[in-house]
Amino acid sequence: MKRSLILALAIVFLTTLSTGILLGQGKFSKETEEWLKKSALGSYETRDYDEKQIYEKAKLEQEVSVYSYSSRVHQFGKTFEKQYPGIKVNGFDMDSTEIVTKVLAEQRAGNFAADVIFLKDPSTVQHELLQKGLVFTYVPPDLKSVLPDRFQKPFLVHHVSIDALIYNTDANKASPVQSLWDLTKPEWKSRVSFPDPVKMPEFIEFLATVVQHGDEMAVEYQRVFGKPIQLSKGVKNAGYEWILRVLKNDAIIAGSTNDVSNAVGQPGQATPPVGITAFSRLRDKEKNPKLAFDVAYDVKPVLGIATEVVVAIVNRAKHPNAAKLMTRWMMGDAKGGQGYKPYFVLGNLAVRTDQPAPKGSRSLAQMNVWMADPAYVWDYGQEIRDFWLANLK
Repeated sequence: MKRSLILALAIVFLTTLSTGILLGQGKFSKETEEWLKKSALGSYETRDYDEKQIYEKAKLEQEVSVYSYSSRVHQFGKTFEKQYPGIKVNGFDMDSTEIVTKVLAEQRAGNFAADVIFLKDPSTVQHELLQKGLVFTYVPPDLKSVLPDRFQKPFLVHHVSIDALIYNTDANKASPVQSLWDLTKPEWKSRVSFPDPVKMPEFIEFLATVVQHGDEMAVEYQRVFGKPIQLSKGVKNAGYEWILRVLKNDAIIAGSTNDVSNAVGQPGQATPPVGITAFSRLRDKEKNPKLAFDVAYDVKPVLGIATEVVVAIVNRAKHPNAAKLMTRWMMGDAKGGQGYKPYFVLGNLAVRTDQPAPKGSRSLAQMNVWMADPAYVWDYGQEIRDFWLANLK
């Protein structure tokens, strides 16, 4: 049985739901089917977005509860309440692991407390919640024309986040690393910082995507070293080989993305490290202007790995109309305003084709990245995690 990377034994216990939400392929319990029909969700969705009508129904519901991986839920919650008087926002800030675990437990107990979930790790959400009928995708009809299909199915994607290589700009006028394979060279021994993927499972997505693109990694190896790659014994492809060699080069395993950016960005270092971290850490420089680091935009074969942050409405939510309004508010307007405003910042990449990139940033289309594949992460993530752990020194 395949299991979640981030929920481990908790999911094994909780996924045997006594509520029997999903009865078969595309068939839901009577209670869920009635809720979908009454809420105009799933196959009962309307073709038009009638904000006024939805708001009138939402006012009768009086509130909406959002489980969010981001503390900025309190920011867009306040603006929502101002925009839609009479609806209280209950925002809960927790990590993605906790959100999935909590929804599973509540659904099992028949306690339908959450209305909207907002989180990372689409692989786990898809297999443990969506496919079991515990959450449903709602794409506001008026946004469908400005959202590429891949950001509408299987989930509504709120924004894309990137994990990328950063370097110290105090010691280097340009990136000292031109290829991901450079990180395996002797000159970078003990000078590459990587967040612990056991503590931060989103970096399993990074590793899995590198493995998935093993053929491209092999081509890049030959470009850098001028000869075909020779895989180590038992290693399946060049992506795994890259992980192995980075670890053998005494990579520094960091406790957080913040630890990486702080280590790389400290000024006055003669031989500063480089590191893989969240693109959004660029905002740290606004809080601490002494930090000196930037993203290595031109690294080959890609500058980083992009992962999706998703939004869904929870099965049998008590406030489905308020949940629709909230989902729409979170996606913002064409200027990056409304509920999207807290995310219209350096480091987040909008998925709406009519939204520009924030000041100082490039758009997703302008960046050479690999998109993490939730299905591949689900199928191979545990194997890759085990490979990482087996080769740690």
